[in-house]
Amino acid sequence: MTTSRPVIAVYEFPQPIWVDHNVLGGRFETHIGPLSASIITPPIADGGRVIAPKLSDLPHNALAPLLGERPHRLDAYPASATGIDPEWATEYAAHHTGGATALRAVCIELSESPAAPIHNDIHSAIGDHESTSRYSIQGTPTARIADVAGRNIEAWYTRLAEWVTVLTEQDLDHHHRIYDASLIAPGLRVWQGESWNISASRYQIPTVIPIDLSAWRETLLHIGECKRPPLEWQLLVQAAKAVDRGYYRRAMIDYATAAEVCLSRIVQTSTAPASKPSKKSNLHTWSNWLVKHEPILYTVDQDFDVLVNARNNAAHRGIEPSPDDITTSARCAHRIV
Repeated sequence: MTTSRPVIAVYEFPQPIWVDHNVLGGRFETHIGPLSASIITPPIADGGRVIAPKLSDLPHNALAPLLGERPHRLDAYPASATGIDPEWATEYAAHHTGGATALRAVCIELSESPAAPIHNDIHSAIGDHESTSRYSIQGTPTARIADVAGRNIEAWYTRLAEWVTVLTEQDLDHHHRIYDASLIAPGLRVWQGESWNISASRYQIPTVIPIDLSAWRETLLHIGECKRPPLEWQLLVQAAKAVDRGYYRRAMIDYATAAEVCLSRIVQTSTAPASKPSKKSNLHTWSNWLVKHEPILYTVDQDFDVLVNARNNAAHRGIEPSPDDITTSARCAHRIV
């Protein structure tokens, strides 16, 4: 038994995603686990305010503005709330070009789709491939869809964040967030005058690249088809996150691995009539082979030796790279990839 109408849901992102204004007020197709999903972004009303999408199958008050103070997160509403008023978008302080906003919540229309691709993430989330693909969860069709969506929405957002980060360099790691406003010494209070005061705070205005309409649509299609960004780009993103959080040695290894994945792939796909190095070769071996056999395609980056030496020191000697080595190696890895 299946539902005749899509099941409607509202999803608040674990971390807001900066989008161009032309992403708002649209409908985009994807899959969330084995479910077909239409992502409906909130539109901009007169005056520039972002408002709730209009959905014909919902009562008027289901997404109506609430009077007085409202909960800051959807999870803070009562379990059986008859109306919710999410903060759909927030234009907090950030440098960017053009009209953009930080998208916080979307509406989703969900339908059963037995032919939808099965994501690897779902197997561990559900635990049983049969129950995922055949919907053996007990209850009404709506409850079944709600359960499957709930089990897979976290993996879906993780893939969405991964693609957006690769395309725009936004840091969307919601498990290890970095805040633009934070205490320098959390947990420390100093008695000053007649009260206990915090010691110091740090504030910064980030520079962001909002994702545009075309990239947003393609991203939702990619994650719906279980596609991930190329491995070398995933590694560059992971390295950048590590740098932002102060894990320089981990970042150094990821930057070098991104370059190594890229160079080894070029060697393996080369049509040059020469024997190729072993797949266990190192960065210098891949690079030297390409210089000799693919001189038009590849030239050695000016900072290649800095990247290799810093990586070897980090991986084999446990030496923490300097900020200069990290910066130089990051630029080198990006140029290679």
